[in-house]
Amino acid sequence: MKARLRALLLLLLLTLLGCGYRPLGAAPATPQGPPTLAIPPFGNRSVEVGLETVFADALIQVFSQTKAVRITTKPQEADLVLEGRVRSVDQASVAFLDVNRSNVRRVTLRVELALRRPHSGKVLWKDTVVLQEDYVVDPNYHIGEATKTEGIRRAANTMARKVVDKILLVI
Repeated sequence: MKARLRALLLLLLLTLLGCGYRPLGAAPATPQGPPTLAIPPFGNRSVEVGLETVFADALIQVFSQTKAVRITTKPQEADLVLEGRVRSVDQASVAFLDVNRSNVRRVTLRVELALRRPHSGKVLWKDTVVLQEDYVVDPNYHIGEATKTEGIRRAANTMARKVVDKILLVI
């Protein structure tokens, strides 16, 4: 009986080793090191100016903190390219001082992302992310725009952390 159990366990162990199963993060090291990743400025189909670099910079910042990829500025020389496009930016009031004045607004951003190999054009990962972030409205226009911009930056940083987690599972 014990011999059968040992044989069954040995067969199970050999099967797991032979199928390519390995714990996450235990991938064999490649001789050339981690792949290079380029993140060009995003496309922007919204009326909000400056989002092209806000989202790309957030992703570059988060990816540069991991050792899974090396960031490069040259998409044509990279192993992988992460491209993005801001599809839309919408704003809505979510809290009001009175009937005519809001004091908290919500910005909703729709962003399309795609990870591809530049040489073959093969898309490895694609997603559309919807982000929402609230910000305080200020009667002073410049301060109000600054708080909106800060809300967009927070949304970009949140998106970047989530995207990095998803992409590291793909590469």
